[in-house]
Amino acid sequence: MKGIPAAFVTLIIGGIAGAITWRQYQVAKAKLKLDLFEKRYAIFQKAWLGIEDTSASVLKVADGRGWPTPFNVLLPEALFLFGKEIEDYLNELSALWIELLKTAKYLPISAEDDAKNTARKEEILAYFIEQVKQGAKAKFGVYLGFENWK
Repeated sequence: MKGIPAAFVTLIIGGIAGAITWRQYQVAKAKLKLDLFEKRYAIFQKAWLGIEDTSASVLKVADGRGWPTPFNVLLPEALFLFGKEIEDYLNELSALWIELLKTAKYLPISAEDDAKNTARKEEILAYFIEQVKQGAKAKFGVYLGFENWK
């Protein structure tokens, strides 16, 4: 009977040690997955940049797809880290960026074309200004806000 409390304490200490060991195993396993992801992603990113450079040099500027944008290089990483919503947002920004570039380089045939071109350019610029003020914060805030972290 005298050894029961000591055995009980030993059992509790052993259980705590087992739980700590299990958690350390879980953390090490997660760290291994993260390290593997980072190494894989580095190779993927190099491949993506090569593919993008090749396609940009092959595609004609006239169709707009060959123009590199500041958002293109972010697309694969955004898909992996944020998901489809942010990828779509970056594609939208990229398309508008190309359109803005086209409107800036466009030579109007008539005064009416010039007015349409100027109006569209102002509309796109207003969109980008709104994204700077609130839009981008709202899109990314869902993922980056500390209140969502657990």
